[in-house]
Amino acid sequence: MPSVALPDILNLIHAGRHAEAERHARAHLAAGSNREEALFLLAVAQHQQGQLDDAIDSYRTLTELRPGSAEHWSNYATALRESRRFDEAHAAYEKALALSPRDAALRVNVGLLHMEQCHYARARELFLEAMRLDPRLPDARIFGAMMCYEFGDTVGTEQLIHGWQQWPPLDGELAVDLASILASSADTDSAEKILQRCLGNTATRTRALVQMALLQERLNRLDQARATLAQLPSPADVADTSLRDDILHVHSVIAARSDDLSAARSLLEALAEKIHIEQKRTSTYFELGRICDKLGDYDAAMQYLGRAHAGQMLTVREVDPKLADPDAQPLKTSLYWVSPEQFAAWPADSAPPAAASPIFVVGFPRSGTTMLEQMLDAHPSMQSMDERPFIQMLVESMQDTGLVYPDQLGALTQTQCDALRARYDRLVASVTPLKPGQRIVDKNPLNLLRLPMIRRVFPSAKIILALRHPCDVLTSCYMQTFRAPSFGALCSSLERLAQGYVNAMRFWLHHAALLQPDVMVLRYEDLIDQFDTHVARLGQFLELDDPTPLTQFHQHARSKGYISTPSYSQVVNPPNRKAIGRWRRYEKYFEPVLPVLDPIMREWGYDV
Repeated sequence: MPSVALPDILNLIHAGRHAEAERHARAHLAAGSNREEALFLLAVAQHQQGQLDDAIDSYRTLTELRPGSAEHWSNYATALRESRRFDEAHAAYEKALALSPRDAALRVNVGLLHMEQCHYARARELFLEAMRLDPRLPDARIFGAMMCYEFGDTVGTEQLIHGWQQWPPLDGELAVDLASILASSADTDSAEKILQRCLGNTATRTRALVQMALLQERLNRLDQARATLAQLPSPADVADTSLRDDILHVHSVIAARSDDLSAARSLLEALAEKIHIEQKRTSTYFELGRICDKLGDYDAAMQYLGRAHAGQMLTVREVDPKLADPDAQPLKTSLYWVSPEQFAAWPADSAPPAAASPIFVVGFPRSGTTMLEQMLDAHPSMQSMDERPFIQMLVESMQDTGLVYPDQLGALTQTQCDALRARYDRLVASVTPLKPGQRIVDKNPLNLLRLPMIRRVFPSAKIILALRHPCDVLTSCYMQTFRAPSFGALCSSLERLAQGYVNAMRFWLHHAALLQPDVMVLRYEDLIDQFDTHVARLGQFLELDDPTPLTQFHQHARSKGYISTPSYSQVVNPPNRKAIGRWRRYEKYFEPVLPVLDPIMREWGYDV
């Protein structure tokens, strides 16, 4: 007779005493008592010890014993998924779903299968379906938010984790995932507090240390990041391959920030050979491209970046196959022009003056907009916010009324314009409460393609257009990981990027001439070479009594902590010329696109 009862074996599993639980479960099976329950406990004990092949055999036997159990099919599928036997896992999950079609947790597991296969669009659908079935299920919200983040859907990410403080207590793994999402959503204080708690959990301490080191690096707290890194185990001592990859990655990140570029490259190249998740491999190639650029190995940089963009396009094709067409226009907004006749029909409605309007910082991405934003944010009379699609949300609000954007902007009534401004103010207040007398700085580079909406709703707003040598802009864009599928497609080749840049600038030039907004054009090179002069220009344009705080932007940025754009490690330093003329390293790669860029380069006074 077995010495331990079946319920007590379950208690052993809950206590983490899995080998002991396995031994007693086998004793019950040998005695022939309660075979299904004993086999289930054996399977769970094997699973928890990482004995996946044995666990799969036990779970499969359970499906044969009771083929009508969705739980058995789901457990069997999960073990198959963790063994990367994806086709078999799909088939087993389909059996489980057929038996329990409204099981939210089951849908989460199927979503994880798709996520591991980099089928992100389908994974997101399944997580959102699970959330609708059970809105209280934190797994669905957290994993759904992770997928929204991968698609560049900031609003969706924040909506899914809104109110997380009221959720039931999370287990260690989910808590670390939540902290990671909060960090990416700029709630770094909450992320750090959660990770601190997770450090006390032996099961998740290593993962929490990885995320803590990455968070500290992201906040430019490098000494703390190095100290956290020192607490991590050697990758060779970690059995979990995914966790081992994460440890190698964080070592490479800190090495790069410590200017040990050769070590960073070696770590990333080793990681790229082992990694089996396409999304992580793509990210690794982007990092390798940037490291090789700093090392002066420019051909290797372009080779790695080519692999990175090819990997990113796999995700783009899944989300929107039309974007994979080389002739598709990813920046669709650049196709929607206002004609002179349409503008002539705009009524002269009342609107707030410049002092009560936002300050918009626009320009093609990687044109120096982050530096400008931090300069303005350093002044006590202005407050910036992380990049938000608030103007695009006004466009969508207009379309919801049945009006066509931008053709029918003139049909907006005074009441409708007032409502759009009120909605904008509410959106701003939800993320960045303003102090009395402060103006919001809305830095979103591609709002240059939404100039018609800005001009209609905030006709007196001050707008700063950031310019930079187009080839430097394209070089920097090509090296970045842009999560939005449209911009990922746009940056997939220098040729496509050059045409997108030209289309965006033609759009701007047409509408700036037609709409006559209150604009200051600021060239990055001029700002760097004559910093004090152009700070004075900015102060005059924005009617500042004293523009001096703008000159201390790098100190302000360092104290600010989280900066959402890829320039977070640059804007904490004083202005310098390092990024000027960077494209010359890749001149041979630019030869095919220079004729495309030439007209716009001439327009802005740049030459080759």
